[in-house]
Amino acid sequence: MLTSAVIDDDEDTAKVFAEYLEMLDVKVIAVGHDGQDAVEIHKKYKPDLVFLDLSMPDYDGIYALKEIRKTSPYAKIVIIAADLDSDDHEKLDQLNPTAILLKPFEINKIKSLLGRALETNSVVSNEKQALISFTITQALQKLSPSTVEEVGRRLHAKHGCYFSDCLEHPEYLKDILHEMFGNGSLAIIKTIRESLSEVKDQHPIANFLQVICS
Repeated sequence: MLTSAVIDDDEDTAKVFAEYLEMLDVKVIAVGHDGQDAVEIHKKYKPDLVFLDLSMPDYDGIYALKEIRKTSPYAKIVIIAADLDSDDHEKLDQLNPTAILLKPFEINKIKSLLGRALETNSVVSNEKQALISFTITQALQKLSPSTVEEVGRRLHAKHGCYFSDCLEHPEYLKDILHEMFGNGSLAIIKTIRESLSEVKDQHPIANFLQVICS
């Protein structure tokens, strides 16, 4: 299921749009009302999609998009606007939003956008599962090939999962590592964290690291 955040200074608009997304099976994990909210929500939750109103007082959509792009250049940000002037177009071209939705919303355009996002999200998820699996096995390989085999065997026997499944269930990996190595598991987790340092802020890798490192 896609996760999303809705940012709009009009609380009623934000609420209605969030409810509509939920009806389309998109989980709305946060709602905000200015650009500063958008930056903080994205940093905390890393949603798959952010629906960001362009025109808001004080901290607008341009501010939020610019700040989010500094740390997450590939974040999926959908700009929502009533209209766009040439200055808006110029600024948005430089910040590369994922899409622009014009008010009033057209249902078919929203569904099409969500369909493309879901398809892309599936591909990205598969790539990240492969990355997690590779990173875990490489960290364990430094101990011994038999360690890779034993951790994999215990993961499947106790939790019915494989290394790639640990992206969604990092608690399983943490449980097996602690079961086998006790406090020694911290060194393995450190190796995994360092190997993923370049993608540590990407969803859902950020969540994976938060769980195994906690």
